Amino acid sequence: MLGAALPWLLPLTACGPRRPLVLAGHPWPGYEPMFLARSLGYLPKDLSLLEAPTVQASIDAVKNGSADGAMLTLDEILLLRDEGVPLQIVLVFDVSKGADVLLARPTLKRLTDLKGRRIGAEGSALGSLMLAMVLEKAGLRLEDVRVQRIVYDEHESAWATGGLDALVTYEPVATRLKKTGARQLLSTREMPDTIFDVLAVRTGALETHGHILRASLDGHFKALSYLRQNPWDAAYQTAQHLGVSAEEMIASLRGLELPDLIGNQRYLSAQDGDLRRVTSKLSAIMLQAGIIRQPVDTRLLYSGAYLPATAT
Repeated sequence: MLGAALPWLLPLTACGPRRPLVLAGHPWPGYEPMFLARSLGYLPKDLSLLEAPTVQASIDAVKNGSADGAMLTLDEILLLRDEGVPLQIVLVFDVSKGADVLLARPTLKRLTDLKGRRIGAEGSALGSLMLAMVLEKAGLRLEDVRVQRIVYDEHESAWATGGLDALVTYEPVATRLKKTGARQLLSTREMPDTIFDVLAVRTGALETHGHILRASLDGHFKALSYLRQNPWDAAYQTAQHLGVSAEEMIASLRGLELPDLIGNQRYLSAQDGDLRRVTSKLSAIMLQAGIIRQPVDTRLLYSGAYLPATAT
């Protein structure tokens, strides 16, 4: 019964050469092209998408071996590697250009007004990273504010109770809270090239299932092209999967850059790729915030080898 209710808790076993490649993903607009690819029939039959309910479930799935890879933010991948999980980044889903935000009560007009206030944030690597960058921008230290760790699913209810002065959150909750009067003080539009959503796969699975991964990434880019050519049809399909309206889905995507094949080739290039420079900057922030224990070793962290040769 437990296995039927919680499939992401079951470790993968070597049950033969036909075992599918399993990738875990939780609800997030930037991951939807991959799920759209499944709906459109663009993915190979030997790929299984494991729908985890939360980011922590995705992390647990790749840690305990019930998934070969996961759709997570770059900082979460760096934290997992810091903990000894052998992952390699093979795709950039999106770059946050305003989708991750700091919201505040209307009476708070400047970042410096946060001093002594109650700030809600996830207890995840992403929540800690965003909070660290907010405090740096505000010229404040962690002891200058009162932090409440709140899981994403409870952000709206926590805000509604009135117990928070500010909240680090992201789409689609951000749009809904702004409609209720929350003031946006900061977003990743002012902190570019910081929050990346990526696909990372265990190195062992790359060796055994590389051909399946390559076909899966081809399907992802086909779905991304479909989304750009048919935005509203794609929005209606993906919105149902996310549990939001099509309008909210479109609004969420406005805060994201979704790199195409050429963009991914640039980010993942072995010859001084853009993501390597971003990782060095991110590593310093995460080290200073105490999120990771040692500087990031970018050797073998990324690979563009599984990207399609050309767009199809």
